[in-house]
Amino acid sequence: MTPDQDGRERLSLAEVALRTVVIVAVVVGSALLIILVWDLRRIIVWLLIAVMLALTIAPGVAWLERRHVPRWLGASLITLAAVVVVLAIDVAVAVPLLRQSRELLSNLPHLAHDLLKPGGPLAFVEQHFHVESRIGQITPGRVFHLVAGPRSIASIFSQAAAIVAAAVTIVTITIMLLIEGPRGWRVLVDALGERGRHVDVVGHRMQRSVGGYVRGNLLISLLASIGSFAAMSILGVPYALPLALAVGLLDIIPLIGATLGAVLCVLVALSVGWLAAVLLVVYFVVYQQTENHVLAPVIYAKTVAMSPLIVLLVSLAGAILGGLVGVLLAIPIASAVQIGVGEILRARGVERLADLAERRTEEKPDEGSPLLPSEDEGLSEQASTGATPDEERPAGRVA
Repeated sequence: MTPDQDGRERLSLAEVALRTVVIVAVVVGSALLIILVWDLRRIIVWLLIAVMLALTIAPGVAWLERRHVPRWLGASLITLAAVVVVLAIDVAVAVPLLRQSRELLSNLPHLAHDLLKPGGPLAFVEQHFHVESRIGQITPGRVFHLVAGPRSIASIFSQAAAIVAAAVTIVTITIMLLIEGPRGWRVLVDALGERGRHVDVVGHRMQRSVGGYVRGNLLISLLASIGSFAAMSILGVPYALPLALAVGLLDIIPLIGATLGAVLCVLVALSVGWLAAVLLVVYFVVYQQTENHVLAPVIYAKTVAMSPLIVLLVSLAGAILGGLVGVLLAIPIASAVQIGVGEILRARGVERLADLAERRTEEKPDEGSPLLPSEDEGLSEQASTGATPDEERPAGRVA
């Protein structure tokens, strides 16, 4: 073996050893990062919720800032005002909600018996499946003990304390994001140099999309709760308040949430009679069509349109990873990712795939972002897209 061949062999072995070390380091580092993220998952979830809230209430902070209110004061006032409104609503409905919820849970076996007994609205179900005999062990006393037993009460108090601590932390992070967000974003954009202008445009679009979706979803859920409460009160359906609250919470879940809430209300309405149940079905059908074709196009005007299949898959993934909170966070995060993917494809010159990924709709240009700094935004839009403001097309809505 010549000296040159021996040197090449030693160099080759050195390269193999170096690559092995790098691979092992990457694997170990990735494993440690996954463990760290898992240990900090609660804080990460709180941070994501705070980001969503900051994007949601940022327009109010920007409105106050334009009227010469200091940003720190505007962020604190808007956040505290939102907290006060939520607490006021909770206090206003807490007493009747708790009373009706307790009655509903205690009377569940009686409601099931009225629905399934011979001559009842669902007697045919009992004849074929013998449902009542299967749930016969669930007595009102056992239901009440399950909900209000000593262990459950202790658990409720501990969970309430954890929720209060989480809420205070999230509110604090939200205020800090509203105050420090523009400054931090400007530092990041300046550090990226020429590429920072394009990142600035993408960031503003993501904020408009995510903030618009969260605000729209909350508003539509509120309208669903109010409408269902009014309809059930008119029809004389019992336990209208907790059922309406359930409708609003389930309506946040994409695609299937509204249907689940409607089914729950109609089942309880059957205890009143077929007429009330049928009229309630008619109401929910009319409301759902109004929401899909009138409210949603207006409220979700500046959010990204997503395929129903993607919405369903993203929601399922969010439910598996984070339960109800995961479902609520999945769509806004997917919306931001969709915009990022579209911009990457557009930067690579694949315009058709980029437009398909974002499913853009024609709208008027937005005035700017209330959370991120908006100086020279119009110039950065033109520099990155090569279009005038009249030609720029903001994103569409979540289907």
